[in-house]
Amino acid sequence: MSVRQQTVLERLRVKNFRSLVDVDLSFDRLVVLVGANGSGKSTVIDVVRFVRDALTRSLDDAILDRSGIASIRRWSPRGAPDVSIQLWLRGANWEAEYSFVIGSEQRGAWRVKAENLLITQTPSDHVGEYVREQPTLEFHIKEGKLDNTPEGLDHIARLPALISTSDLLMPKLRLLSFMRAPDEMYRFFADMSFHTIYPNSLREPQKPGNDYPLEERGQNLASVLRSFQQNHDSYALLNDALGRVVEGVSSYTVQLIGGFLVTRLQHTPTEGGRRGPAFDLSQESDGTLRMLGILTALYQEPARSILTIEEPELTIHPGALGVLCDVILEASARSQVIVTTHSPDLIDRFPTDSLRVVDKQDGVTSVGPVSDDQRAVIAQHLFSPGELLRIEGLQREDTRKGSR
Repeated sequence: MSVRQQTVLERLRVKNFRSLVDVDLSFDRLVVLVGANGSGKSTVIDVVRFVRDALTRSLDDAILDRSGIASIRRWSPRGAPDVSIQLWLRGANWEAEYSFVIGSEQRGAWRVKAENLLITQTPSDHVGEYVREQPTLEFHIKEGKLDNTPEGLDHIARLPALISTSDLLMPKLRLLSFMRAPDEMYRFFADMSFHTIYPNSLREPQKPGNDYPLEERGQNLASVLRSFQQNHDSYALLNDALGRVVEGVSSYTVQLIGGFLVTRLQHTPTEGGRRGPAFDLSQESDGTLRMLGILTALYQEPARSILTIEEPELTIHPGALGVLCDVILEASARSQVIVTTHSPDLIDRFPTDSLRVVDKQDGVTSVGPVSDDQRAVIAQHLFSPGELLRIEGLQREDTRKGSR
């Protein structure tokens, strides 16, 4: 399997994105968003997806995909507030702070009001007490104009022509910067995956398609599984996990029949039989299909930079959640993993430090770690996180005191 990726998202701050009035969220290798239906868990996920779409496609596409700026920004009776997104990333030998602000115009129009980037190279070359001076890349744009004279860019004279109030500059820096960091940042965002697996999209034979990455709803699952068959390690790991969570399943096969890829699950032999039956996915349960899709997402190679899975517990037997949690924890060593859930059985199996409580009051979503009081109760083994969720609900620590 692939090794742990070097670039990570450390922190996200977002203002006025739907119900997220002002949310400051720290990230680890694993983040588990815990909250009731409608609390805003999917909105937090969509902010990250919005950043990916805006940087790898275009800001216009990202906004139109979400039905326009009015559907993105928070509604306010006092006017249209600006949408602000700020991210902190860390690479192998650099740190970056990146932000942009989108303002609303009349009749659904919008513009980029500000965009800022600061990349600092961290010392990496040591010769005795000497540390080679590391370059910095920085720019500040306000209303379509540079507010500073950027350092760390080649062909600075070309820069003003690339600045626009209708799109973001950061993706274009790959062409102008002599540093590796802008390209690594772009690839980090491009390699994010977001998965909401529904059994019905997996049940029927699929046309051959791209075998990487797995699409959001698993529309190319059969193609990805066929590629796993060419990779002994991935194939063995997936079969082992599938066999542990779905009783009686020993392996899978993918065959091309009549122009379609047909996936079959091989079952263990019946008593006295030499070989068990093989059923195509149309004959398998919803829980089996969903588990197959989730496991495929977690084991896909190369590992994704960020991998999100929404409510993995749905349609899955509680007895299988332990194995699923183990696979998620294992995947978080290769990718940053974000999971949404409101299952007490599932959150009991994750480290308390990975939990982020999501709640909504008066239409405003807040996100934060489990409160100190409840963490103390959990540490003393008086109650588990799942038991607290059932008894009184998980309480959120107020992180606004530490905002910067």
